[in-house]
Amino acid sequence: MRSSVLATAVVVSIAGLLGGCSTAESTAAADGPVVVGSGSSDISELLAQIYAGGLRSTGVDVETKDGLGDRADYLAALDRGEVSMVPELTGDLLRTFDTLAFATEAEDVFTELNRSLPAGLSVGDYATAEDRLAIAVAPDSASDDGETVTDFLRRGENTVGLVDGQVDPMDVVSVTRSSPTFTGASFTDFTPYFDGQAAVDGLNAGEVGALAIRTASFGPLAKDLTTLPDDDHVYPAQNVVPLYRNGVLSESAVRSFSVVAGELTTADLADMIGEVRSGVASGDVAGRWLGEHNL
Repeated sequence: MRSSVLATAVVVSIAGLLGGCSTAESTAAADGPVVVGSGSSDISELLAQIYAGGLRSTGVDVETKDGLGDRADYLAALDRGEVSMVPELTGDLLRTFDTLAFATEAEDVFTELNRSLPAGLSVGDYATAEDRLAIAVAPDSASDDGETVTDFLRRGENTVGLVDGQVDPMDVVSVTRSSPTFTGASFTDFTPYFDGQAAVDGLNAGEVGALAIRTASFGPLAKDLTTLPDDDHVYPAQNVVPLYRNGVLSESAVRSFSVVAGELTTADLADMIGEVRSGVASGDVAGRWLGEHNL
């Protein structure tokens, strides 16, 4: 039975029982080029260029197809066979295929993701690089020493800033998985900013008490912020992972995903996103990184 990537929650749950598995490999690649697709975000297009370069290093004929839209759009393209592989994030992908999953730690999320994959799809090794939701405060913040994400979310007096389009406010407050007694944050006051610099300026000016950021998508400005420890793993892991169609890639091609996973860090990704937003083409940024890592 072949399940649609964009099936309803019930069908996706059935597909999860049929399942995919990590790093499923074929001994020979299918005819024609491997098409690496991406969504319309900076991080998606950049990751597509990185994975495409890794595949090319194994001798694979690769094309890229970017600007495919949001997650639903590029997963639909993958389901139709218009693209062979897309870069993704483990936590977001798990939530897409299994809305009832409770895993939040990296290895647990990856295990549950494998169990939830529709038939015909697999994921490669996940990278240490992640684009995880985090609560960031200014370095000289008056926040209590030892405060964690859980402590912060239980306080109701703070206004939280975020970059519009990077973080969904509902993802910040709808956190119930880390503890059966934790029903979510008590504050609802969010201030959207146009970009990361405006958000940091607003934080430093005291307009907001903290920022909700994505650790890579926020870019290199995240280095100047203090991120509260998430000891309870309130927010699920969001490690970079390749999602691909079975029967398309050779074993050597799939191994290139493991090489990328072992080399790509969150700091690398944040710095490269900063370059892209400064006007450098994502293909050029990815090419430099690939060259530095002999890919």
